[in-house]
Order: sequence, then C-alpha cells, then structure tokens
Amino acid sequence: MSQQESTTFRRATIIGPGLLGASIGMVLYEKRIAQQIHAYLRNEKKRQECESSLWCDRAFTELLPAIEDSDLILLCSTVDHIAELLPQVLKSAKQGALITDVGSLKEKICEIAGSSVGIEHGMFIGSHPMTGSEKNGIEHASSRIFEGKQCIVTPTGEKDKNRLDKLVSMWSSIGMNVTTMNPKRHDEIVASISHLPHLVSSSLMNAMSENKEWLKLSGNGFKDSTRIASGNPEMWLQILQGNKKNLLREIDSLKQELENFKTALKSDDCRKLICLLTNAKDLRDALNDI
Repeated sequence: MSQQESTTFRRATIIGPGLLGASIGMVLYEKRIAQQIHAYLRNEKKRQECESSLWCDRAFTELLPAIEDSDLILLCSTVDHIAELLPQVLKSAKQGALITDVGSLKEKICEIAGSSVGIEHGMFIGSHPMTGSEKNGIEHASSRIFEGKQCIVTPTGEKDKNRLDKLVSMWSSIGMNVTTMNPKRHDEIVASISHLPHLVSSSLMNAMSENKEWLKLSGNGFKDSTRIASGNPEMWLQILQGNKKNLLREIDSLKQELENFKTALKSDDCRKLICLLTNAKDLRDALNDI
C-alpha cells in the first residue's frame, strides 16, 4: 500500500476552520487525502464563507451533522474549546473514526480523552503541528504552511497501531516531520520552545509602553523579535494558564540567563559576555541546519 493510499479518508471533518483548520482543509483537498471535507463553525456568516471555499464540501453550525460518518475528525479550535467538545465528539463519532487535534497543550486534552474510555466510538490521538502565524482567520489560510515543519503526535497507552500509523502518515503526507512522544513531555518541551518565546515577545513590547515614539525607529531585528506578540490574547491566555507549571520553570531559567548578562555587564567581564554571546550564536546557527 502506498503512502497516498494509506492516508486517504473517505470523509474528513474540520472542527473550527480558522487559520490552521482551513489550511489543513486546503491541503487535504489539494493532495486528495480526503475525498470529502466537512467543517463545523458556530457562526453562520463564517459558515457561509467556509462553504464557499474550494476545499469545503459542506459546512455546519451543528456538531453532530458535521461529524456524521467521518473517518477523520480534526479539532482545530482553541485549547479550551477542544477540551469542551472532545467528549461529545468521541461519543458521537462513527465506530472506528480517527480523531485528533492541533492544540498547543496535550496533557489535559489527552487526559480528557482517556477519561472517556468505555463510551467512545472514535479513537483520539493528540497532534500538535508546529506551524501557523500571528494572524487569525480563514482568510489567512494556506496549504503551504506545513511543508518542512514539525508535528508532534502524542499517543497514550496501548493504542491501535494501524490508526497511529495512519495519523503519522497523514501529517507526513502534507509535508511535516513527525515526532511521537507522551503528552507530558510535549508540554514540558513546548513551554520552552513556544510558550516562553511568546512571553518574551510580549514583554519586549510591553517594555516599550513608556517610549512608544521610539518604535518608529525600530528595524527588522526588533520587528522579528516581537512578531508573535501579535497573537490572539484570548487564545494565548488559555495556553499560558494551561501550561503554567512548566512555564514558570522556564521563566526562572530565562531570569537566570538575564542575570548572567547583567552580572557580566556590571563587572565589565568581557570574557563572560563573549562566552554568553558565542554560545547563543552557536546554538542559533545550528538551528538553521534543522
């Protein structure tokens, strides 16, 4: 069986087709990974907009008709909304359906899925495609955002290996590099590589509150460093609160790094400064090869 055949679904449903969900819908359509694609949105105007998209066959404002008879269901809304909908999706999905999500937090969501054991029809395996934008909405969607990006899949316990393989193959088919790990480890890692950077970006912008007129003089360095501060505050509130324990640890680690720079500057320790800067440069340069 070819990879294309192994990742073909008769019907897929996108729950919450914003930037990421609509982008997934586009690439499933373009690569013929799903023969038919449904969508679920709570807003009627957005439902009409979604249904007029080339990739979407039908869009619904009611959940159950949207997921009826779907082989693949992707929850692509906010973390709290995923957690809210997941038990109903598991219970209402057709027998044997593969259910996944795109949430930035995995431990809580996978625990909810685990607590539904015994009533579920579908099978949930968590996913986190590490891609996106500070922009929101279906109008910014693009099938190209997945190519060469990382995706973390978080199976728990003894899962159906065939469906796990099918999920991994699906993400690979749209161009992503897939890594599997347990949900707890996922949340520990993303606190460092995703959630802390957002806090740093937001902190840099907040530090300019008293000197807003300086911003017009800023160059690409400042703009690149603070781009992600434009992310949706409500969405990021859910993420930061949901990963608080891990994030507090990472904040302490960052504070120590800043103290190292502060101490070296105060004592005019040029040797220490060059070591700190060189280490950072080497780590960043190595990132370009990944």
